[in-house]
Amino acid sequence: MKNEKKLTEETKTARQELIDGGADEEAVDAYIALGAEDRDLSGFEEAYRGKYTSDVEFAQQYHADLKGEETQNWPYTCIDWEWAARELMMDYSEQDGHYFLNL
Repeated sequence: MKNEKKLTEETKTARQELIDGGADEEAVDAYIALGAEDRDLSGFEEAYRGKYTSDVEFAQQYHADLKGEETQNWPYTCIDWEWAARELMMDYSEQDGHYFLNL
């Protein structure tokens, strides 16, 4: 595990179960690095949003995923992708390019 912290046996077991279940090992380790070792890892699958090269790329993909939904809310009122990314990142965290919903 990159930047290995002292993990509890419970966290080590939960980490391995996620990886054995098909979760990306790097993504699980990123989730732990964001502080997940202090809580249950069961939120990983709900929180994980994928790997992106930047907040802007993440915001653009988030927008693309919303297409078709009728709304006049964010991100439709944004033009500046850096601004949109900053707003979006209030609800998300990034670690080593992996994005997670703040639960």
